[in-house]
Amino acid sequence: MTAAGPRPATGRDSAAGASAPAPKGRLLTPLLLGIASGSILVPLNSTMLAVALPGVMNEFGLGAATVATLVSLYLGAVAIALPVGGTLGDRFGHRRTFLVGVIGFGLASLLAVVAGSFVVLQLARVLQAASGALVSTSAAVLVRESAPPERRGETFGLLDLLTSTSAAIGPFVGGVLVDAFGWRSMFLLAVPMAIVAAGLVGLVMSPAPEAHTTTASRPRRSVDVAGLTLLGLAIAAFLVALRGPGIEPIWAISVSALGPLIVGFLLVELRTAQPAVDPRLFRVPAFAAATASIFGATVILHGSFVLVPLLVEQVLRESPATSGIVLLGIAGVAAIVSPFGGRMSDRSGRRWPVVLGSIISAVGLVGLWLPAGTSSAVLVAALLGVVGFGNGLTSPRQVAALEAVERARTGMAAGTYYTGRYLGGVVGASLAGGILGTTVTADGVSGAFGILAITGVLVALVSLGLPGRGSGRRVVPELEAAIEA
Repeated sequence: MTAAGPRPATGRDSAAGASAPAPKGRLLTPLLLGIASGSILVPLNSTMLAVALPGVMNEFGLGAATVATLVSLYLGAVAIALPVGGTLGDRFGHRRTFLVGVIGFGLASLLAVVAGSFVVLQLARVLQAASGALVSTSAAVLVRESAPPERRGETFGLLDLLTSTSAAIGPFVGGVLVDAFGWRSMFLLAVPMAIVAAGLVGLVMSPAPEAHTTTASRPRRSVDVAGLTLLGLAIAAFLVALRGPGIEPIWAISVSALGPLIVGFLLVELRTAQPAVDPRLFRVPAFAAATASIFGATVILHGSFVLVPLLVEQVLRESPATSGIVLLGIAGVAAIVSPFGGRMSDRSGRRWPVVLGSIISAVGLVGLWLPAGTSSAVLVAALLGVVGFGNGLTSPRQVAALEAVERARTGMAAGTYYTGRYLGGVVGASLAGGILGTTVTADGVSGAFGILAITGVLVALVSLGLPGRGSGRRVVPELEAAIEA
């Protein structure tokens, strides 16, 4: 089934391809399936990698610290590339950048399959990250444009269900593949998924007319090279600074340079007619609230991903398989509940499902803060299920962020939003590791969950800035003037 035909495009409607909204009563269309197939590539290839690391270590004769760079390089490269991906999508059209991204991800995965050295494998991971950034930002815009406005939250919830499920089952799928065929087979899985994504989106969604033409009144956006360069350097310095002073003198240089890089980036972007990331976006309350909320939520999620395996395997003396099952409580339950959170937001506004979900998550984290909450794997799984249930209700924050800005800048907004999410993940993982130090104890894990519980309360508070039912989309005058320019 193809889309019902292109809808009339306007000057502000060129971010995505011209495609009719999904028929009422059916959300899982071929178009959404294609978008989801591409979106799944990024989380699936992130969580699957954990089970492949021992095989990579053995084949190339590496230590644990060295092989862990496959994770840090990927995460850091995605965070740096996301704003670039959003800007390129606004410049060239998000259908086009989505297709380039999924094809690039497939080719990078093939490079990983045939990598003859660890350096080539690292390069493949960076290329996967860059391609994945194009996919993530463009996928969000394509869903925003193709979904019926009255069911947009539900559609994003369904997309969250598909992507979150892939992340949750990633370690299991990767374990099966690695056990049967070796670690290289894990990367090969991305190739058919990329083909499906490119085929469905390429066939179902027609290009937007504005992607091929320019007018005197609305020329194509230029690429803000200076802003993107400063932002990339600032994020890189931030990531190095988080790793601590063990990598002198790079750490000292990064810490010293971080402040000037941020100030320079802000000055350049505020003076640029078409910035890559407009700081004035954060003057829109809904966008600022959504970005702050997702940052805090991913601090909790990735902090839990570090704490739970260490607790289950080293303190409770359970198996790695048990650890994976326990983690399904936070990831699997969230995936199931996500569409319901989106549906609630279509009826009651974006604010209250996110606030309610954040409070529920905080309650689960308070349970894990108590010594009794971490006394058995069953209790940990049950409390993580509570956290996951709350996380599922918060799925509307993404659509709230994209609805808060003009269509001409949804790519930039998506890139900024996703950058906040990935940076939150880095902070969460680093925070959990820093609290535990070199020794994992039950008291240390409980204390770390206490900090995550406080973070959950803060997430609920900032989420009050999201729009309620009937709230119109508000864009600050400076943004409006910049767009019209």
